[in-house]
Amino acid sequence: MIDGMTIADGHAHTYMDGLADKIVSSFTELHRMEPSPSLGKGTVDDLSRKMSDDGVDYTVLANFGPVKAMAKVNGWNLETAKRNRNLIPLVSVHPGMDPVEFLSLIGSGAKGVKMHNSIQEFDPCDPGLDGIYRICSDKGLPITFHCGEVSRVRLNGYADIGRIEDAVASHEDVTFILTHLAEGDPATVFRLADKYRNIVFDTSIAFSGEHCIHRIHDDFWEDDRNAAEAFRRIGCERIAFGSDYPFGNPISDVRRILGLDLTRDEKRRILGANTLALYGIE
Repeated sequence: MIDGMTIADGHAHTYMDGLADKIVSSFTELHRMEPSPSLGKGTVDDLSRKMSDDGVDYTVLANFGPVKAMAKVNGWNLETAKRNRNLIPLVSVHPGMDPVEFLSLIGSGAKGVKMHNSIQEFDPCDPGLDGIYRICSDKGLPITFHCGEVSRVRLNGYADIGRIEDAVASHEDVTFILTHLAEGDPATVFRLADKYRNIVFDTSIAFSGEHCIHRIHDDFWEDDRNAAEAFRRIGCERIAFGSDYPFGNPISDVRRILGLDLTRDEKRRILGANTLALYGIE
């Protein structure tokens, strides 16, 4: 808690201790990052220490995995959250996943879905996901999309904003969290916000105060006045702070949000209340 506000980081990644170094290194290489000194280790212990030191009360584990490792990653994510009650677990899905399997994950504590379509390599509008979307609608579970190519590395077209928008438009009864401010282009953000009411935007990377990734839309969000005015235009109830730990630094972004020319209630919503409401946490 900071200044009497509950802080919830809506977007972070952790990895099994024996794999964390390798995975973080491979991601920094893949996305041509220039890691800052605050780059996290990607372990649960490191994240927990940062949360304690920085006053972050809750963190959403937006971990994901390829189909061949998905069951293992999902199981580990849920068990990790059970051992750490201030961690909120999301799970991965894939086209054709048995709805019974997905329902079992929900029964085991999954609070939502994370899709990183470019790395997981499937189309968000694949008909094989229809059952997943129906369950999320019925259960009120949000779906978090990795959006676009926030670095200058384009793996494929599965996370392009056009494909993400098609999924959003086709499932208006599902709440979608668009990470990286929907890739970061302000005109796109405003258009999507005006057209779809089932979207929440997370601030990760595009808004980050620390440069780790060579992003493609930096100039607008680097200006605090632009950011504050944009958040108000979108509606601060539709903005969620996310760090993308270990690649982003939670406290750096929290401090920047606290410094914006916004009301205390607007900052409270962005820094935690919106995320907790999404996942039904009081």
